[in-house]
Amino acid sequence: MTIAQAAKSLGVSTRTVRRYIKSGKIDARLVSGPFGEEYRILALPPELYRYQPLDNTPSQTPVQAMDIVRELQERNLTLAAQFGAATERIRNLENQIKLLTAAKQPWWRRLFSRKG
Repeated sequence: MTIAQAAKSLGVSTRTVRRYIKSGKIDARLVSGPFGEEYRILALPPELYRYQPLDNTPSQTPVQAMDIVRELQERNLTLAAQFGAATERIRNLENQIKLLTAAKQPWWRRLFSRKG
């Protein structure tokens, strides 16, 4: 099998498989491929497989599930309000920056300008 196939079956990245090959945990042979030499893995050691734990989460009653949903909805509304307030604050700060960076008249033009 290829490095990608071995990585998929082990549940790790291709870089991890390459490290295993270099450290000797996986026995691999170099073969000629279309783009040069490639590794081919003959067998994977069983101790490298990552075992997925069984789902041991307790089942919940519909009432408990609805309570969780209601709590999440309330949290969502709170976060939406905070987001709206933060967005408005950002707009105000952007307007203040625009006022500060606007081109100002020289002092002598303001002094000698006609009012009215």
